[in-house]
Amino acid sequence: MAFFDKINDFAKTATEKTNNVIETTKLSAKIESEQRGINALVQKIGEYYVAKIDAGETLDEEVMAIFEGILNGRKNIEEMRAEIEAIKAPKEEVPAAEKEVSSNMKLCVSCGKEISADAKFCLNCGAQQP
Repeated sequence: MAFFDKINDFAKTATEKTNNVIETTKLSAKIESEQRGINALVQKIGEYYVAKIDAGETLDEEVMAIFEGILNGRKNIEEMRAEIEAIKAPKEEVPAAEKEVSSNMKLCVSCGKEISADAKFCLNCGAQQP
């Protein structure tokens, strides 16, 4: 009988541990949910005060020092957006006639790209060269 008692005790222990894991997992999920709710409320408080400062209201020095970081971040974002626009903006093409060409190069008669002076065809567009 001692053998069956050991198996029974092992099964009870395993069941208890499994139930404990399930219960702690459920509680952990509830804790995370509550924490997300708290974080959302904290964010709303922050948005409220940022809106007040944006409207011209002055708050205590500590808050204003933190807001200075927000202003710096906004400035950085605007500078990066300007860089993106500059990258996306179409580049002005220099007309082929105005391009300087080295002595061993010439410009393609079709596309204006620089090619070897002895080239019979343009490597860029394939046009036959005089």
